[in-house]
Amino acid sequence: MKVVLVCLVGVFATLVAFTSGELAQICLPPVPFCLLENNCVCTSKKSPIPTEETPQLISLTFSESVTDDLYTNLWAPLLLGRTNPDGAPISATFFVPHEYTDYRRVHDLYANGFEIGVNSITSNYSELYWATASVDTLVQEFDGQRTIISHFATIPGEDIVGVRTPQLQLQGDVSIDAFVAAGFEYDSSWSSTSLDPYFPYTLDYLSHQECRLGTTCPIQSHPGFWVAPIIDRRRYTDRSWVDCNNLSTCYVNGTSDEIAEWLLRGIEQERSGNRAPITLIVPSDWFRMIYNSYLGFAKFLDTVGTMDDVFLVNLKQVVDWAKNPVPLSEFKTAVTTPETECHRNTCKLRTAAGEVRYLTLCVRDGGRYCPDVYPWLGNPLGEIQKEA
Repeated sequence: MKVVLVCLVGVFATLVAFTSGELAQICLPPVPFCLLENNCVCTSKKSPIPTEETPQLISLTFSESVTDDLYTNLWAPLLLGRTNPDGAPISATFFVPHEYTDYRRVHDLYANGFEIGVNSITSNYSELYWATASVDTLVQEFDGQRTIISHFATIPGEDIVGVRTPQLQLQGDVSIDAFVAAGFEYDSSWSSTSLDPYFPYTLDYLSHQECRLGTTCPIQSHPGFWVAPIIDRRRYTDRSWVDCNNLSTCYVNGTSDEIAEWLLRGIEQERSGNRAPITLIVPSDWFRMIYNSYLGFAKFLDTVGTMDDVFLVNLKQVVDWAKNPVPLSEFKTAVTTPETECHRNTCKLRTAAGEVRYLTLCVRDGGRYCPDVYPWLGNPLGEIQKEA
């Protein structure tokens, strides 16, 4: 597909046509061919509508195995039953890896209106693995996990459009090429300093966002592929401010009121600033590591629930708003009422190495009871591989 870009040099504008994958041009305003109506948005810290009319969107995100324990004792008590200013239920995004995930509970999250995204099959802990993986391997990791989620949690594959890499390890254009090849709509692996609150944007043009965490930035054009930036939180320590990209690495201790106040100060920074969407990464180990964190987070959510300009939404809803940025007076939480069935079953399976794994999954009426082997990279449906 050919895309027309504008490269500005001084006061002269030159039309440049390039194919997806070629080096991206710097986005300097005005760029008449990067229009929202064409699904193109340049990197910007400025709201697409007047700041005072911009709803403050917050996305709670989770990037770990979905277990029955976490669902029952943490996520359901914290999240279910809460509403946004328009009376609609809040939402959040769960980027689901494969191993140890209970797919019945993934289905339950989806059925309650939460977005399900992908966090790979293997969740390999090696940074070198993600830094050197080929496009084909990454497609197997992320598209394969979408296949697993769709099949074993009975969720339509077309509803799984977002991706986050383990440890936020982006491999520049290789990662984005894999996401595009797999048909994903957006990535949320790219963190930004607390002083750089970017709005969602597409990778038609070169991103201005700093490349951090030892990752590689994409430098090629990927028309129409969206980035949902993660704006770091801030904490005060040793007479200075430091950034942290998830609640576990912030190490904020105190009473439940003090923890809630710290979270609310971070929200107020954007709310009184440019109102860029906020993405909070909420690991379950934060609640185990930091005393009073559960009650503090609950108090934080209680207070946010009283604000008439703040909405707790999933990242797809954030990207959808960026595609059609309506003012606060017109913003409505998208409510989904999925109609999918789930008959719980637990299967005792073996991995390729002969290790035993238990897989809890959903079975549709008339569906297959258990896969042949434990689903894994290159075999997402867990089928016995027949020799040719």
